[in-house]
Amino acid sequence: MLRVNAIQRSDYVVLALVLLAAMLTRFINPGVVEFRHDEAMLSLLAHDAADGNFPLTGIPSSVGIPNSPVSVYVMALPYALTSDPFFATAFVAALNVIGVGLLWLLAHRYFSPRVALFAGVIYAVSPWAALYSRKIWAQDFHTPFVLMALLLGLYGFGENANSVGKRWAQMLCLPVFLLALQIHFAALALLPLYAVLLWIGRKQISWPALALSFLLTVLTLVPFALGLAQTLDQDPNRLTNVMNRRGDGLSLSPNAALYTAQLATGIGLEQEISPENPDALNAALGWMPILWSVLGIATLFGLLARDFNLRLRLLIVLWALLPLIVFTPTWTTVYRHYFIASIPAYCLFIGLGMKWLFDRVPSKPLVQAVFLGILAGAAISQAVYWAKLLHYVDMNTVSGFATPLHFLLDVRDELAQHDDLLIVTDGIEILYDQEPAIWSVMLRDTTDCVRAISGSGFVVFPEHPFAAVIAPNARDSALDGLYVNDEAQIFPLRPDEGTYTISTFDTAPEWNGPTLTPIVPTQFDNGAQLVGYHLEPSIMFLEWSLPGRVEGDLQYFGHFIDTNGEKIGQRDSSFWPGRYWCAGDRLITSIDIALPNDTQMLRVGMYRFEGGGFVNSSVIDDAGNPVSTWVDIPLTESQSS
Repeated sequence: MLRVNAIQRSDYVVLALVLLAAMLTRFINPGVVEFRHDEAMLSLLAHDAADGNFPLTGIPSSVGIPNSPVSVYVMALPYALTSDPFFATAFVAALNVIGVGLLWLLAHRYFSPRVALFAGVIYAVSPWAALYSRKIWAQDFHTPFVLMALLLGLYGFGENANSVGKRWAQMLCLPVFLLALQIHFAALALLPLYAVLLWIGRKQISWPALALSFLLTVLTLVPFALGLAQTLDQDPNRLTNVMNRRGDGLSLSPNAALYTAQLATGIGLEQEISPENPDALNAALGWMPILWSVLGIATLFGLLARDFNLRLRLLIVLWALLPLIVFTPTWTTVYRHYFIASIPAYCLFIGLGMKWLFDRVPSKPLVQAVFLGILAGAAISQAVYWAKLLHYVDMNTVSGFATPLHFLLDVRDELAQHDDLLIVTDGIEILYDQEPAIWSVMLRDTTDCVRAISGSGFVVFPEHPFAAVIAPNARDSALDGLYVNDEAQIFPLRPDEGTYTISTFDTAPEWNGPTLTPIVPTQFDNGAQLVGYHLEPSIMFLEWSLPGRVEGDLQYFGHFIDTNGEKIGQRDSSFWPGRYWCAGDRLITSIDIALPNDTQMLRVGMYRFEGGGFVNSSVIDDAGNPVSTWVDIPLTESQSS
């Protein structure tokens, strides 16, 4: 069984210093953190979960299938207290500070106080660990749960004692481990560690505890199993498509080994932060690759060290190397964040290697001081590098680090004063486009209606006073300045990154397009009213009056009818997403067409995709009774020519 080191009073001082270092790297410049589309979508789902609407899947993964909803459930905790994403990012940082403490505890209890000191300090200041500890990203908060599961496993299966606490630990180890691994798929590479824990404690397994453990584990998997079943029901080819992605077959890639080496030493961060110009970043920050390579040497000595339990050695080696083994074959694209859960293992081997070397250098004070000075120099230089890096990305635009959150919060504080908001951006699909997702989170509790348009296909005129924000990624010619006035406020971002421009309107601006022909309002059962149109040979304008927000998205069509009542052409397109509809909005849709010369009538209708097919929206009368599935609009000679 494993030897256990008791914690002495003096050890708490060391732990406090390690946690302080972890807090400094994870909470320094807290506003300099990314908040992009993935963070926003996870936040939206977490908001829903905090409101009691628990999703069965998380956001889509990089391999094409949805993530487990466990990451959503974790992030629902801070969002149950406040809708502020700044608080949620602090929650993630706090979880990772706890993770540093858990690594210190594991190293102290099962190795030695000296190993705990070395490993804890390196993990606290590692720039890679700090980078992946600060934002609302599933990859950034699974590691503390992995550490907790390993501690439970080592206590429950590895220690020579018979107690109620050990049985509880055996029962909770696998469920906690599976919760951690569900937060992000890449951590599933570590699943064999549980088999090693069972092997370590095979002679003292409590079978009732293990049975309950498997039952709890199944319960943790139920939501995702249901969600995955729903996904495959809607798209039966989803898994097949994922398997067929790598059409070039399997090969061996050096990237997994490169990422392992980088995350173990702290080297290579410039390739993540500024991949287009890494040399400029290093020149500005003054990195120290030679000094940091000492950590790589220490890692190798730690791997070779034999002065600890063989079974524990196997567990730690697999913890460090399983991602390397799993992701060296190119069965999927490999990213650095797939290796995050093994960073504590790298730090543990650094601690073991440093202890092994320290125990073997001459015991003269000067020699030992030099030895410790090298380690301290590596740790301090990494902490300083991290602080300088945050300042650099806050002041300079780099390709690998998006607009820091505090810039967005400044814009939010202004927009939160308005009940209605219109965002002009480069895309309006909340599942794929950044700005609609970000501002739906930022303004969830302050703004009644958050709309988005891209300057192509839709123009909206709110009935009530509103604010319009031109996002930095909006097209230069979007809507020809329709939503900018002389009192516009400018919120600059980093150099060459653009600005947010906010204009407020008491009444909607005037439509600056062609004159629209009014028709008797036609009511559809989804609440939308068709009230006007304009046809040109190459474009069709339709004017609508909208109700409040509706669930789901719609399509609309224009059929071109000749004198015999035959359809001689048509054009279908996506309608403005229902999540953006606000009561009283006037919407003008436009779409390119090829209008047949002998068109005598325009037929307009709406439908939605449902159950693998489409369902038409009905035209209804004043009593709400369906009368047709479209409206026919006779054209004059001038309108059809």
